[in-house]
Amino acid sequence: MIEITYKSIQPYLKEELQQGEIMYCRFVVEEQEFETEVGIEKLGDSAGLGIMVKNPSKMRSMLLRALNKGIRKKRVLEEGVPQIYFSKKELEAAAVRAFESILDEIVYIETTEKWHLATQFSDFEVYIRQNPLKEKYDKKIMSRMLVEMARADGRIEQEERLFFSHFLNDEMGRLSDLISAPYLTNADCKKVTKNGRLTIFIIVAAVALTDNELELEEVEKLNRFAEIFELTPKKQKKLLQIAQDYTLETRLKVETKPLGLDKLHAFADQIGMDRGHAEHVQANFKPS
Repeated sequence: MIEITYKSIQPYLKEELQQGEIMYCRFVVEEQEFETEVGIEKLGDSAGLGIMVKNPSKMRSMLLRALNKGIRKKRVLEEGVPQIYFSKKELEAAAVRAFESILDEIVYIETTEKWHLATQFSDFEVYIRQNPLKEKYDKKIMSRMLVEMARADGRIEQEERLFFSHFLNDEMGRLSDLISAPYLTNADCKKVTKNGRLTIFIIVAAVALTDNELELEEVEKLNRFAEIFELTPKKQKKLLQIAQDYTLETRLKVETKPLGLDKLHAFADQIGMDRGHAEHVQANFKPS
């Protein structure tokens, strides 16, 4: 895998704009535009210096990119945001992280020594692109369901808060309000569209898996959500499997190489995935 540096992404970086602690970038690969944003981080030992990390993990960042294809929302640059000083290296590092966030949609070809558009997408990416959430009410229920899932173990971790800060907007609801919202009821979800129910469930399942573990409390929540949405056991299992497949495929993209059998089985166990099916997914996985 090519080392991604600020110099190496120059042919594709068409615009970079700092707004406070956020870097907005626009890349072009084979005439396809990609707009993305990341938090600018101070360089140094984050553990030793107590520096707040502002960006989700690579797996969560890639999921964010995929979700934004299925959640029709538009971010607007805010006016009057005070400018914050960052060094040249810190700004360049932010641009590199922005480029890394689109790696699920592009692939580096050694023979051409260039980045090209990915030609294959996971079933998860195809599903949410073909079945995007359009209704405002559906989006609000999805937000409440995501936060309720995050609260399944009694608290929302910093990494989860970071994910929500990058994902939620005013239309979907703010985390501070969603945390205090009551648990969803059947009555709350009656107005959710039929297709919206399926898309919401698969998104909630995928987000729950981004920490590479499916805990008992999360399984119970997914069963409850499936019941509220009146999903058949067969449909629930199929949607969860698509989310599990995507989680494994994302892990393989991050690793940039196949997992050893023991490591693959351990990962499958962590996310509640059948070991044999995990072997099948890895054998058929292609990074492009």
